[in-house]
Amino acid sequence: MDYQTLAKAFPLDTQLVDQFLTYLLKVNQVMNLTSITKKDEAIEKHVYDSLLISKAYDFSHQLVLDVGSGGGFPGIPLAILYPTAHFVLLDATKKKVNYLNDVIKLLKLTNVEAKCARIEELTSREHYDVVIARALSELRIYLELATPFTKVNGHIIALKGAKANTELMASKEAIKKLDLTLEHTQNTSLVNGEERVNFIFRKLKKTNARYPRSFGEIKHHPL
Repeated sequence: MDYQTLAKAFPLDTQLVDQFLTYLLKVNQVMNLTSITKKDEAIEKHVYDSLLISKAYDFSHQLVLDVGSGGGFPGIPLAILYPTAHFVLLDATKKKVNYLNDVIKLLKLTNVEAKCARIEELTSREHYDVVIARALSELRIYLELATPFTKVNGHIIALKGAKANTELMASKEAIKKLDLTLEHTQNTSLVNGEERVNFIFRKLKKTNARYPRSFGEIKHHPL
């Protein structure tokens, strides 16, 4: 994919995107941020992919937590597209957070900050308008991690691929126990035809203080 195709789909500053991807691919030579090494592929499989959710959800003026941001997806592309929103990029690896801070500085993004922590270690419960993650973990695990830090009536967004509906079926109990409702399912695809399924959940009431459990318990005994 080229920038002209990207710009036809999303009204964003492609020069800023190019700065971002140039730096990503440069740092990727010494740090494992992505398996993708070609810019045209990164435009489609990282940037375009990250922005597809904007066709189903308006992030304007929202406080957004991007969990496991890694190379900066979906948070950086969404922050470029939505300058009125504020994005917190969360990653547990210090080197990746240092890289994210370098990206923020390079692109002069005033609506983005990066934090080094595991989500279950956060103390800011019921704080974010939106919590989002892209291919982070199995859906029911992600929902338990994300829900406690989302405001009541806020949204938890999961960006998924071909196995999405199987994960959704396995998450019925988690959705019930965490007082969530599936508000919208976005069935879409990349230009190359790869399937994408994005879930938007709404949080109905304050989360029980027992959640999230320790990550070991969540992983070995998911809801």
